[in-house]
Amino acid sequence: MGEAEDAAAAFQPFLEQYLAEVPGGAAGDRKIRERITTPFMDITAEDVRLDSLTDEQIDGWQQYAAWNLWELIANRSTEGESGLIPRQEYETCAFVQHWSVYPRIMRTITEAIGVDGVIELGRTAHREVGTKLNVTRNWATPMVAMLGRGIVAKLGLEEPGARREDLEEVIKFARRLQFGTWGEGCGFVSGRGFVSPALDADVLARLAVDLDPLADPDVRKAFRRFNGATELFGFLLHYDNRAAMCDTGPYPQEDGGFIIVRDHILHERAYEWGACAEGLPYAVTEILSFKPGTDPLEVTINDISTTFTKPADYLKHLDAVAVYARDEQETPMEGLRRLGPDEQLAIAKQCSTTMLSLYQTIADKDRDQKIKDGVQVYAYEMIMPIAQRAGVWDDVKPQVDELSELTLQAWPTLCGGGAAEVLPPVFLLGEGFPLLSKVSS
Repeated sequence: MGEAEDAAAAFQPFLEQYLAEVPGGAAGDRKIRERITTPFMDITAEDVRLDSLTDEQIDGWQQYAAWNLWELIANRSTEGESGLIPRQEYETCAFVQHWSVYPRIMRTITEAIGVDGVIELGRTAHREVGTKLNVTRNWATPMVAMLGRGIVAKLGLEEPGARREDLEEVIKFARRLQFGTWGEGCGFVSGRGFVSPALDADVLARLAVDLDPLADPDVRKAFRRFNGATELFGFLLHYDNRAAMCDTGPYPQEDGGFIIVRDHILHERAYEWGACAEGLPYAVTEILSFKPGTDPLEVTINDISTTFTKPADYLKHLDAVAVYARDEQETPMEGLRRLGPDEQLAIAKQCSTTMLSLYQTIADKDRDQKIKDGVQVYAYEMIMPIAQRAGVWDDVKPQVDELSELTLQAWPTLCGGGAAEVLPPVFLLGEGFPLLSKVSS
């Protein structure tokens, strides 16, 4: 074998198991817990309100987060490098930007609404659909900032032990959002059996009344077109990432079946290229009902709210659906509209047509502009929904918009070929989460 093949073979064990030792899935959750002396990923009503954290608590959370990220990247399919958009470059630069500004913004939010207010924001996932204030943000908001910390340390721009107070702030904020959604116990979906049934039963019941059956092959085909078109459009609108999507569930039903609730965000006005979505609802929400069958589906949902099943093509087992529109971001839950087949068809057609023009708009931009756009999307997506509900987005937005000194320092390396070298150890080898115990040893 050549050098490239040797390197790939040497790295393969680290793809198969975290640090070549800890597997994915429920077995990995159990094993990583055996290694963590202070399991701070588990939350109580008392420690969620702590003003200060010990090094052991911080490192316990980081150890679990590092495995959790590996599990998501290595054992689950996520979006990869795009031929249209420099994903690795904009991701890594955005991570640095997150680390530069998010801790300060988290303090601003907490000062504005209090600890209980942050917890209450986490409860939004119980009562609402078609919103970006969801389980994905519980995970992504802290993780992106901490990955930025790992990258700047790897690039030698900051010592791993620098800004301990900011690392502490990120973890406190994350645990409060997680506690609002899940209550006591693990704040990560991976520590809750890889299921994410966030919605309260009464909310789900209101959405799941009068589901439309999909027995007719033409009706099933039309819905699958709608689902595919809205997913792809939201994905491209958000610069080739999953910020526009969120699944919750599975929600077991009395007949032995289950429901998945799926959001696709279609009209995000925060981005100048989002004007192409004029006429589309802010979000559509699908209530997907699966009946029990002779070949039961094995269903898991990860921390970025993506559904995986065995066998993989679960939509062919879909029995009935209901589809709703949230016309504006501010539309209250009681203002959701039920979408009939004709309007679903019209939305699917508009998404497909508009996606072609959006693709060309993005393709016409130069590489630097695409990276800048991608940084903007990532920097907005993880904190904007939270800051908007807290009433401070207009105040903190300038901090997000202006590239920090750290980001500018990292930019030439990350955009000049370094991103591809930085991401594997940061994502897969735990280097995104430098432990305080190793810093001080």
